[in-house]
Amino acid sequence: MNLDAVRRTAAGVANRVGDALADGEAVLVLGGDCTVELGTVAGALRDEQSVGLIYIDFDVDLNAPETSDGALDWTGVAHLLDLPGAEGELSGLGPRRPMLAPADILYFAADNITPAELKVMRALDLKGIGLAEVKADPIGAARRAVAWGARYNRLLIHLDVDVLSFTDFPIAENVRRCDGLSFEALSAALAPLVAAPNWRALTVTEVNPDHAPDEREAFCRLNAMLSQALSA
Repeated sequence: MNLDAVRRTAAGVANRVGDALADGEAVLVLGGDCTVELGTVAGALRDEQSVGLIYIDFDVDLNAPETSDGALDWTGVAHLLDLPGAEGELSGLGPRRPMLAPADILYFAADNITPAELKVMRALDLKGIGLAEVKADPIGAARRAVAWGARYNRLLIHLDVDVLSFTDFPIAENVRRCDGLSFEALSAALAPLVAAPNWRALTVTEVNPDHAPDEREAFCRLNAMLSQALSA
């Protein structure tokens, strides 16, 4: 659904990100759904720098459009990898296709993986640091992710707030009562990730203020977390 609107949005993000990175700036992208990351990656690739992506999400977004429920927002990684069935208008946004290889993506705190997605992950040898590992040691898990990404010129961070436990911090688009990360655990992990020497972009997605019991209080906490992490 809404393929043309998704393509236009991602292409616009790619232009802004590409221009900012060419000027030596770091980038904060506020989505939007997870397909916004397609634009961030496409923009980061424009001058042929190597790009690695740490994908913080409760889901792995490996669904092709034909196997999804019609919503493109959980097909983002499938399009980055140009998997069979991907829409060419999205997977072809960058200067190369596929935009990323499986080795260029590291999942962080993913836990909701369908059988079909798990089969793809195993076939492509996609790596990740699981939800239980991040919960047990958020800072240690983040340092492992930073070490994984040290070989890239540009390290990008994708943050889908669906990774948060909805009962702990109800601000995500998806209202699942999943046992995700606590707000404190995510805060602890995010700071070392964006402190990496080669970090260049943070994309925040799936925020829905209508789901917050107190919108002002929720956004004060969210903005403070982002400000603290980025200022470090």
